[in-house]
Amino acid sequence: MPNKVLVERLASSVGEINSSVGILGLQQLTTDDMQLRTQRFLSLIGETEQRSLERFDWQQRDDHSLLHLNAGARAVLYHQSGAMKYASGLAPFDALFEKMPDKETLIRSVEETAKRLAISEWAGKQGEIRFERLWQTKAQGTDRNGRSSDPVLCRVVGAYRHFIEGIPVLGAASVALELAGSGAIDSMQVQVRPSAQTTVDKTRVLNPELAAIQINAQLASQLGVGTDGISTELIQSMSMQYGYLNLGKRKAQRVLAPAYVAQVVLQHKDERQAYMFAVSATEKSYLPICQCAHEALPTNGRVPAATATLNRTMAKRGR
Repeated sequence: MPNKVLVERLASSVGEINSSVGILGLQQLTTDDMQLRTQRFLSLIGETEQRSLERFDWQQRDDHSLLHLNAGARAVLYHQSGAMKYASGLAPFDALFEKMPDKETLIRSVEETAKRLAISEWAGKQGEIRFERLWQTKAQGTDRNGRSSDPVLCRVVGAYRHFIEGIPVLGAASVALELAGSGAIDSMQVQVRPSAQTTVDKTRVLNPELAAIQINAQLASQLGVGTDGISTELIQSMSMQYGYLNLGKRKAQRVLAPAYVAQVVLQHKDERQAYMFAVSATEKSYLPICQCAHEALPTNGRVPAATATLNRTMAKRGR
């Protein structure tokens, strides 16, 4: 039997979901499409920064293209997904913030820059891009006598999420915008897959409790214990989200299909383990998510929903 507390808490964290969902076709980009997309990406950054990014040295690799721009800037285009990344070339401690602004001020600054960059245009006609979270990178020094300096704010990152008809596209941030203290764009990433604006199938969404049972089995398999052997006392936090799944910038993908993505953090003394799992939210599996668990979801004789451990990290407290 699965750990009932784990299953119930994961299932209850999802919130309301639709009973059925469309499987969306994705546009398969040609080389010309990707080059035009990258040129538009750099043009928007160049206009915002009042910086010429039109000339570059294009180096094509196996799974990505590297663009060397002027003044040490560079960009990367990932062939499998069409994802793009820009880096200004600023050194990590260049253009620090002179003071520590409040969070609301920083969010406004990021939002204003995002508006000038027209990030909403990457969402296409079916979607929208919403602000999700602000990250802050800080630094602090200590002298030989143990005296610490005041923390300095180095960079802020605004993370944005792509939504299609109100359903989030899960995975890495759809758009990540990093600003320096001068207001300059230090880096920017776009991982929004362009939709072909076609619905290739319509299917029923599985109950989140069924997904939570599968995640319990996945976690037990990782820990090498039975499905009922996971101690609730070790669980520091857990959550589960429902949405379309982006497989990542280095993987090809023909459709957007729904999944449940869960994170479980275990704490034992000074050792902390964080696990992330993805489980198909439909009876039929539309995405190449490798099956790892020994216990499959009940699917009334149809193809079992596949699961995958997306990421596992180990960290010591205080690192």
